[in-house]
Amino acid sequence: MFELQKPEVTTVIRWLLRVVLVIFLAWLVRQRPEQEEDEEGEDEAEQDLRSKAGLRSRNASARSVARLQPRRDPYATGPGPRQRRASANTADDEFNSVIDKMSKPKEMWESRRSGEPLQIRKSEKRPSQQEAEASSESRAVREAKGKENTLHGHERPVTFITWNRENNLLFTCSKDKSICVWNFPEGEMLGSYKGHNGAVWACSPTFDSRWLVTCGADRLVIVWEARTSRELARVELPGVVRGVEWAGAAPGVTASDFSERFVTCHNRFGAHPPALTVWRFDGSAIEELLVIKTLPSAANQVRWGRGDYFVCSAHDSGELIFWRADTGAEVKRLKAHDAGISKFDFSNDRELVATVSHDMSVRVWDVGKGAEWKMLYSKKSDRPLNAVALGPVSRAAAAGAVSQRPTSVMVIAAGGQDARDVAKTSSATDQFCTMLFRLGQEELPGELKADGVTKGHFGPVHTLAFAGDGSAIASGSEDGCVRLHLIEKEDIQPKSEA
Repeated sequence: MFELQKPEVTTVIRWLLRVVLVIFLAWLVRQRPEQEEDEEGEDEAEQDLRSKAGLRSRNASARSVARLQPRRDPYATGPGPRQRRASANTADDEFNSVIDKMSKPKEMWESRRSGEPLQIRKSEKRPSQQEAEASSESRAVREAKGKENTLHGHERPVTFITWNRENNLLFTCSKDKSICVWNFPEGEMLGSYKGHNGAVWACSPTFDSRWLVTCGADRLVIVWEARTSRELARVELPGVVRGVEWAGAAPGVTASDFSERFVTCHNRFGAHPPALTVWRFDGSAIEELLVIKTLPSAANQVRWGRGDYFVCSAHDSGELIFWRADTGAEVKRLKAHDAGISKFDFSNDRELVATVSHDMSVRVWDVGKGAEWKMLYSKKSDRPLNAVALGPVSRAAAAGAVSQRPTSVMVIAAGGQDARDVAKTSSATDQFCTMLFRLGQEELPGELKADGVTKGHFGPVHTLAFAGDGSAIASGSEDGCVRLHLIEKEDIQPKSEA
């Protein structure tokens, strides 16, 4: 009799693995036909769909070649795509038109010819029931508030506010690296401009709202197509760019042949001194025209002066310095304050300038042609001032006879203590209101007369703007909010002679 030997454990495991492998291979062989049938069914369904839509089917090699082809730039200004042969079936053309619409940037307002009014596009999307309820609720809140409205679009402090020439668009800059555009007076955000890598310090639209130029802490100056928020060109400067403005962009300034120019001011960086720079933009590229490096210190702000023949810079020495925009020669220095100038703002005719400083005072100066550049009005406040704006007042009205001076609010100023010092005061929120002033009715030099305040901010106010027609004022604060205050039109009419 043969004796059965007990197999080793390794031998048993080896045979079990072989059996499992054979079963698995048999299962794969059995599933293969079913998979091929499913793939054939999917290919047939795909071909049916393509035939119904009128699209030509492509083989695998064609797909691989298409992947290797570079994608066409939807913003390219060169020749268009290759023309297709005429076909009785227009499904291809319809498909391509849908793709073109999807690739184009959103247009926030209609393109227009010179002299035509700006028409803001209405959203074609029907709002959901929830959105409609929220919209009606916000409308009811605005109606309840009457003349005031708060815009929430930024996540960090608001640094700059400006209106376009027609006063129906409001542009706001913030430390959250973005610029927002709102329609006015509805207060609806139309879109945003995102391309900066740091805080955005200033922006300026052209007189026709075609282009927008922005600058920021990332040392970049970017020119955008305003209605589509599409970047057109950019340039990097040696230091942080604190101010920018188009020539002829201010309300009331007549467009000229030099409207494509803009001016910037940037800080010192390493061996590079602070400077003012005049640029030209031709629609595609930014060209440097003039650099002024003989500044006493870095400029806190830069604006175009009277007739766009001059540029004006504000400095920590308390001086306003006027420079020729064609040669860069210094024209005049105006000692406006004992402390550094925080902000300044010109009147529509650029012959009046209002300044504020950390010395807590606001002043209005006559800088018209042939004037002695003297102070017309002043007012001492109880807080450091960061921002100022002038209403629709001319030099003739401000410096003329008392009977011709406007009796409504023409100067606004705001600021507030530093956030670290606010907690030490009992009336913290009172520091963040916007102060309203009327021109004094006495002989010059006179005093600005307080005419109330607008409240609502919970942090220092950094920027103010007066609508060019005097219909509203806007303020931006450390709290990230923009507050609008509407002014009745009858309140801004000048006083008539008795």
